[in-house]
Amino acid sequence: MTHQLTRLSLICSLWCTGALADAVLSPVYNDGAVEGFNSFDPPHAASAEDGNPGATLGEQRRWAFERALEYWARRLDSDVVIEVAAEMNNLSCNAFSAVLGSAGPNNVSRDWFPGADGTNPTFANTWYPIALANSIADRDLGPGSSDIGSQFNKNIDESDNCLGSNTWYYALGEAPPGTISFFATVLHEIGHGIGVTTFVDNASGSRLLERDDVYMKFLEDHSTGKLWPEMDDTERMASAIDTSDLHWVGANVLAALGPLSDGISGGHAQMYAPNPLRGGSSVSHWDTAIEDSDNNHELMEPSATGSEKLLITGELLQDLGWNDVLANDCTFTSDRLSLSSFFSGDNTHNACVSVTYDGAVIIGGSTNATAGREVVLKNGFTVEQGATFGVNTDPDIGL
Repeated sequence: MTHQLTRLSLICSLWCTGALADAVLSPVYNDGAVEGFNSFDPPHAASAEDGNPGATLGEQRRWAFERALEYWARRLDSDVVIEVAAEMNNLSCNAFSAVLGSAGPNNVSRDWFPGADGTNPTFANTWYPIALANSIADRDLGPGSSDIGSQFNKNIDESDNCLGSNTWYYALGEAPPGTISFFATVLHEIGHGIGVTTFVDNASGSRLLERDDVYMKFLEDHSTGKLWPEMDDTERMASAIDTSDLHWVGANVLAALGPLSDGISGGHAQMYAPNPLRGGSSVSHWDTAIEDSDNNHELMEPSATGSEKLLITGELLQDLGWNDVLANDCTFTSDRLSLSSFFSGDNTHNACVSVTYDGAVIIGGSTNATAGREVVLKNGFTVEQGATFGVNTDPDIGL
């Protein structure tokens, strides 16, 4: 069976005010020689004290962009480099609202040959975003072109008529008042590029070249009980504006709904389906009602909230076919010998989101142990003289 590769135009998304190998997300900057990501303008709204070492505006933008790529790289398992093209462009903006950025897969692929392990655990005759297709096939199915296209609104820095006095914030952590987190915006847009998007034309309900895409496989209209592949174009068009009734029904997401306090209906997670349709936003985002008990909203909601968190997007990506995006929490109860064997040299363990060391664990000898995002050290945990123990934390934005 041969595979088919189809070139896509940029899919826009409106976003308004240890065992696995890490993927490699590589930036491709397409701005002109002295503008956008290559700007020589003075640094802006961040400094070395905030953690961004950039000496020019372009360097600050690159630094924040690349930290976002690294964030996703630690969560994706792929041996094929994911190239992410980026530009700072003149996007829609006025005093009250703005398109912060847009991104999407540059190509889609279907029916490729089996991967290196001889298996092909995919839906037949179904479109996959190219980065995911490459990961599963274990080879580059679209050589010679970047996998994700992205652009971000330069007017937020360069125009007084764009969101008033608000500017981009190019450091990590919570953006100060009067600024918008560039890092969080890039995280959101790359989420679309790696798969949080449908290729259905929501205004007409029509599928890309009359074939399903993998994202739509998990969309259900709860008022009819039908999955999107079971619908005709007219039914999908109606479902895209069926507020609160458009749901995600993938098994990994369903198993992760426990911490959510809102945005659940009929035991499913609600998708963004406002009436009237919001072009570029509808369907390819979580419902704005998605929230946990700490009032955190999902990173992949349609609007920036300032309290973004990966609540169930990792599980959505697993439903699509990404391998163990967030992996599992880990508890180490091993003795010094086996733990020292596990952590050796400069190796780090990034597969676990939360790591718990019980009281019996001793890190000894010359072991260099690095743990995950959230670490629990129980009474009795010991690090002997000559050993080191560090915590590899994510940027403090609640993700």
